[in-house]
Amino acid sequence: MGPKVNQKALAAKEKKAANQAAKDAEAARKADQAAAEEWKKGSNSRAASKAADAASKADEAARKRREKEALLAAEEEAMGSGKAVKSAFGAASKKKGGKKKDSLSLLEEALVGDAEKKAKEKKRAERIKKER
Repeated sequence: MGPKVNQKALAAKEKKAANQAAKDAEAARKADQAAAEEWKKGSNSRAASKAADAASKADEAARKRREKEALLAAEEEAMGSGKAVKSAFGAASKKKGGKKKDSLSLLEEALVGDAEKKAKEKKRAERIKKER
């Protein structure tokens, strides 16, 4: 016969071993779950960093645009009321007959008038040729 074994001590060791095995299984399950979470989080880190870079660039561009608009508004405010300045040149000024005409404007009108008359005469002559 072999050495005597205390039945209570043997039962306690078996119970202790079963509890330890349960604890080890739970710890392994939690470790696997944590590893899976890490893989999910880090699996697309390159795309996440690209998205973050794109967002920061867009924010920077928007900030610069806002600053530029603010500077332009401040500059316009400093320059004056921003009303359109009336020009002495252009179609509106030619319609007014009350303005004095200098020699340059008279010469220009004469040349333009002569050119227009010649163009009309040429078109009329071509029209007459086509009709014949």
